Amino acid sequence: MKFLTPVFPLILLWISLSYGQADLHDKILTANLNPFPVNKQRIVQNDTLRILAVMVSFQADRDGTTFGNGKFETIYSQNYGNEIIDPVPHNKSYFESHLLFAKNYFEKVSKGNLTIDYTVLPDTFSVSQTMRNFSPAPGDNDFTPIADFSKEVWTKADQINPGFPFSNYDLFLIFHAGVGRDVSLPGSIGNERDLPSVYLSDNAFKNIYGENYSGIPVSGGSFFIKNSLIMPETESRELESITGTFLFELTINGLLCASIASHLGLPDLFDTETGLSAIGRFGLMDGQGIFAYNGCYPPEPSPWSKIFLDWAEPVTIQPGNYNLNVVTEMAASLSDTVILKVPLNSSEYYLVENRQRDANNDGSKVTYIVNGNSITHTFVKDTTGYYTFDIDSLAGVVTDVDEFDWAVPGNGIVIWHIDENVINEKLADNKINTDKNRRGVDVEEADGIQDIGEIFTTILGDQVIGEGTDEDFWYSSNPAEFYQNRFAKDTRPNTLTNSGANSLITIKDFSSISNRMSFKVEYGDSIIKPLFTKNLSDTAHIFYFSSFVFNDTPNFFIGKENNSFFVYKLDSLVYQNNSFSSLKSSVINNNSVLHQYGSLNQLFQYHITNGSDSITGNVDVGEIITAPIVMKMNSSNEPELLIGTNQGNVLTYSIADIPNINPGLQSSFEIDTTNIIKKIVANGNYFSCITEPKILSIPPTPITQFYDIDGFNFPFTAEHPTNLALTKDINGNYINIVLTSLNKLYLIESGSLISSFSLVSSNTINSFALADLKQDGSNYIVLNNGNNIEAYNLTGAMADNFPFTDPEGIGFIGTPLSADFEGDNASEIISITKDGRIFAIDGGTGKVVPGFPISCGGSVSVIPVLYNANGKTNLAVLNDDNVLSAWSISSIEGKLYWSEENGNPQNTSFIDAAENSNHINDFFPKSRAYNYPNPVYGGTTNIRYYVSEDSKINIKIFDLAGDYVAELNDNAQGGLDNETVWDVNNIQSGVYLARIEATSTSGKSEQTVIKIAVVK
Repeated sequence: MKFLTPVFPLILLWISLSYGQADLHDKILTANLNPFPVNKQRIVQNDTLRILAVMVSFQADRDGTTFGNGKFETIYSQNYGNEIIDPVPHNKSYFESHLLFAKNYFEKVSKGNLTIDYTVLPDTFSVSQTMRNFSPAPGDNDFTPIADFSKEVWTKADQINPGFPFSNYDLFLIFHAGVGRDVSLPGSIGNERDLPSVYLSDNAFKNIYGENYSGIPVSGGSFFIKNSLIMPETESRELESITGTFLFELTINGLLCASIASHLGLPDLFDTETGLSAIGRFGLMDGQGIFAYNGCYPPEPSPWSKIFLDWAEPVTIQPGNYNLNVVTEMAASLSDTVILKVPLNSSEYYLVENRQRDANNDGSKVTYIVNGNSITHTFVKDTTGYYTFDIDSLAGVVTDVDEFDWAVPGNGIVIWHIDENVINEKLADNKINTDKNRRGVDVEEADGIQDIGEIFTTILGDQVIGEGTDEDFWYSSNPAEFYQNRFAKDTRPNTLTNSGANSLITIKDFSSISNRMSFKVEYGDSIIKPLFTKNLSDTAHIFYFSSFVFNDTPNFFIGKENNSFFVYKLDSLVYQNNSFSSLKSSVINNNSVLHQYGSLNQLFQYHITNGSDSITGNVDVGEIITAPIVMKMNSSNEPELLIGTNQGNVLTYSIADIPNINPGLQSSFEIDTTNIIKKIVANGNYFSCITEPKILSIPPTPITQFYDIDGFNFPFTAEHPTNLALTKDINGNYINIVLTSLNKLYLIESGSLISSFSLVSSNTINSFALADLKQDGSNYIVLNNGNNIEAYNLTGAMADNFPFTDPEGIGFIGTPLSADFEGDNASEIISITKDGRIFAIDGGTGKVVPGFPISCGGSVSVIPVLYNANGKTNLAVLNDDNVLSAWSISSIEGKLYWSEENGNPQNTSFIDAAENSNHINDFFPKSRAYNYPNPVYGGTTNIRYYVSEDSKINIKIFDLAGDYVAELNDNAQGGLDNETVWDVNNIQSGVYLARIEATSTSGKSEQTVIKIAVVK
């Protein structure tokens, strides 16, 4: 276990930053007021931060809830001499010494990027009231009193120092008499009305005084002070114990550095809701780090903090296998890797660093000022009087340390888990580490016990807080019980993403502790391999995404909302057109020539590539194109284009290859001039379409229709079609599947309705896919419905082992994809959750395919794509951050069913008849008859049965006494599971017998009996 060791056996140092030391606006104003962003200061090389400090006391008091009487140097009841930390006098020289420490700290940890200049005004003055009057009440999020304190201080400073050049400074610091309300210690008489140490930003002042507040006027109103940093004269205070009064020594160096870092824009990395530690002594912006060595000096900032402030640049690796080294910063040359970035997905990554307490191997050299004299003392190791909780060997004010990382709890590799989604979501509220199960900046504790920030009680009854130990570092000889010298999806801790997805990352074989440490990084598991991740920063909002493998190389076609169009060959941009296609384009490889067709208003556009040659052009069809262009092969096996227009026409164009580009109109089908064509589906010489009125009323006018090539139409009087797909039944007949605005699915053959069913959902379902899940002769309709992936056969019966439910309850979005990439002759379903987890579900068992879920790192608005390349099935996802990621997800080249939006790159929205290797020949198999749910707790249950031929179904239901209860009659479609719903709202609890009798059109008749339990 990792504990913040008590200073004395009965004394606990509880770093309770309930009001915090940094970014007041991030803590207090988010409690009761609107949150607002943190403004990161621009830090460039050799930049200088100029600090102006004043020394301020209060009106004298005898308040028992504050330390001292409001004047400097009144917190000590006796003369402790110069051998303590922060000895008196607390004068200008004393505070300059603390600022000297801050100067030395930031110049070192920023690698010279930040220089601090400071001035402490010589005069000490008093404000008009006691400390209590300026202190926010405990638990009160109204920091107006402390803002009023700042206003009075700087107004008086201006009056006392007429003509002072306030405009020469960036940060305005108030050193006040007394201690800060920043730590809570046993034995304290109470410091409920001491001032909390806070940073008041410009945003904080605006939030307190209003958006029009321009700052504290000084210099005759020619300059406005827009920030204020509140800092006590010391954090040392006298406490009472069972042996009497003693001085607890705690200084302000770490607190001062963290507060300055707040001005620079760093968020707090402790839990700002509870004050508990979140990263321990591994970085500056955490209470355990701030008060390391009793506040004398903190460790260096976390690598994320350095990157955030542009003080460091990580080395980023792409998917692959690597043998790597990282070198501790104190020993690194320009060519060495100091911070390694290992992406998990587009928003999460690991930062890997090598932290050594004594990289110079010369002990810890501490410089401190005592009685005006500067002394440097070397400690060869932690020892009595020089330990993180024991600084009795130090005195005066510490002004420098040769290696600040002596304050970290050990040596070796530190792995940080960074989640930019959490950071972006919570940064403005300063809450990036408030959820211990999903921190924005987190230490992967190598000992397998995630206990930084956890509270433990010792056998003596003391409470101690986990802060990290040497067993949290990664190195070959780590003795921790759960340590394996390997960090993977099945270790403790593991490499899963924060959403629980498989990151496909293994880091292993860490070397022994040294300034240069080695390890291996591997991407992928036995099947799934990341291919690449590319940030398409040059694109705007993307509305479609397609793919095609040409000459063994995947091409990705990406359309933007403003009609811009991009082609990526793998992850490299190879073509851009800023006026191509307002709808998803259509692509085909014809005789080793890559054809792509799009539409823009009346223009039918083409981009055709043959080797290194390409031609781009367009044809004006005379009507506005309103449906994605569909490409099909005609009866002569030649590609043709179907183009739907706003005049209700479907135009057919031929395709010719380079160099004879001259797409020609072959035919025109007039569907309905009162409607526009919204979508076309096609196969061979067959096509059908859905239409929409040219002018929609609300509700829609009852003229929205579905048409097919044979002239059949089907009107929808109270709803309108929103999506359409095409398949064949077991007999080879074309079946049109129409989804409407009322979440209803219609199955239409030759203009006749053969079945329909409604989807139960609180949301409008706009899309679906088709898949051969079972090879039982029936294709299945697959869709996302909230937390579920649902699969229905063509009668509306749910597929066996479905629905699949998101275990996290986040829910699925978009359209699923389907393909048999496991080689088991049944399709798998791929679908994505709102938080970017990618699931693959086995169509036969309904279980998650091994290795999934994986993660793309964020939400996804465009439908992903499946494609086959290099003998394997691959998946590409483009998330809402415009990050394109691809994975190989199989060891074989699978069969693609629904590979992207509109089914495939040609937009046909068609899959052929299902295989029937698992087709059931028995007319009425009794094993296929059951009801679900059973027991029935709700108002209905589904009675399910299979028939091999079209049949009449009669269901008679009896109670156990043999009394008749209900009778149900239905029609069943042959070759499919069918369902009949029994409404049990008026049925009493009990067990019932349902006799199901099926009579086919050919005269066959069989029956079976099932038990149904009803529980009310």
